[in-house]
Amino acid sequence: MTRRELLALALGCIPLRAQPAERPEYLSLADARHVLESFAGELPTGLDRAPDTASWLKWETARDQEIRSRLKRGDADSIVNLVLFGTSFTTRPRLTAKQTETAEDDSEAAGRLILARIQDFARAVFNPGRNERLQFAGAWLKEYGIDPSDPAADKRIVVVLLENIRRVLGEQRAYNRAIDAAKQAGDSGSLFVARSSLYRDRGLSLDTSFRPNYAIERSLAEIKSAGLLRQIRRAAVIGPGLDFTDKRSGYDFYPIQTLQPFALVDSLRRLRLTEAFGPTVEIVDLSARVRDHVRDALAQARKGSAYTVQVPLDQDTRWLPETTGYWRRFGSEIGTSAQALSPPPGVEVRTRAVRIGPDVVKLLRGADLNVVLQHLPLAEDRKLDLMIATNVMVYYEPFEQALALQNIAGMLRPGGMLLSNNALPEVKGVPMRPVGGTSVAYSEDPDDGDHVLWYKRA
Repeated sequence: MTRRELLALALGCIPLRAQPAERPEYLSLADARHVLESFAGELPTGLDRAPDTASWLKWETARDQEIRSRLKRGDADSIVNLVLFGTSFTTRPRLTAKQTETAEDDSEAAGRLILARIQDFARAVFNPGRNERLQFAGAWLKEYGIDPSDPAADKRIVVVLLENIRRVLGEQRAYNRAIDAAKQAGDSGSLFVARSSLYRDRGLSLDTSFRPNYAIERSLAEIKSAGLLRQIRRAAVIGPGLDFTDKRSGYDFYPIQTLQPFALVDSLRRLRLTEAFGPTVEIVDLSARVRDHVRDALAQARKGSAYTVQVPLDQDTRWLPETTGYWRRFGSEIGTSAQALSPPPGVEVRTRAVRIGPDVVKLLRGADLNVVLQHLPLAEDRKLDLMIATNVMVYYEPFEQALALQNIAGMLRPGGMLLSNNALPEVKGVPMRPVGGTSVAYSEDPDDGDHVLWYKRA
């Protein structure tokens, strides 16, 4: 162990290598009682209002599998985003938000562009080279039974992708109607609540971008100013996702990457909310793709290799100066500037790259955990100071969100905090309460922003 690591260990900022990882445990019936009582009139089908221990565990394990099965639909959504917005397999323009809206109404121009992009994708997907997104898409298509040696493979790919594109665009239209209805009520609180479980029936998507990390940094600065948190030794990010091809600000001209765990370390160091060598960050995620990505990054870090992130910024968005400022400083506390990859012709985007040193990468740990139903049984001296969940709880109904809060409470130390950009239900007996919030606008678009609520563990 190096002198630097010994110092970090003395400060409690890195885990002992020999310490076994905690195994996730399902939420006990005793700990779930308050939630069951609070939601007695709106429990999921198949769950009794007063289950015994055996029937509760049976429901939990079945529900766990149901939730995990939604990852497949989320993968399909990522593939749709890749087809509509990717640039690595085609020279055709990305679809705009307006075009995706008109495509739902069978706009001829948008329809022609979608079909042309699908055809380009079909030609590229079974000869992906080193393109990891196309490699993943090829494996996904094979699960549909599409054999690349089949002479009709191209036609079958077109059918499968058109079906999924129509589904995704139709779902988005339904979400927009729900939001419009909430807006017409004229109550910003009701609108926020409506948004907070909007995707309860949607596939679990992994796509992410840099923007929520700015809202988290702003929240942490205000929390520090309020004296609610002073030092973060152990933190966790729930569902950090992967920058695959987000329709708003994600691209595919750079390798797949994860951002939020590094953004959190960067912000905590900038705000002097952690020791010089911390904090440790537990990555809590259902997805094997996310965990494998982190595992591979850790393996490379142990060999001395850095982790480089590309941070794009759309040029056609009227960003606020504060957002641009965050983009410029992103990574300054955890890495050094690196050579940014050039976007392809026709893609109007500014780029930055940050080389993150292996000492930072080695602060990460991964856990296969469904936070709705499971928690890590952490010893008192290993409980977490801070947990982050952005664009995660929106995929669950209020009952599941309440169960997640109970699991989160079990992993936080007293006084520890959860930051989430979703409104979560307050349940008597669950020791998590909102104590503040931060509203952040990213651009001049009135719908482009986040409200982050601060939940404190009693």
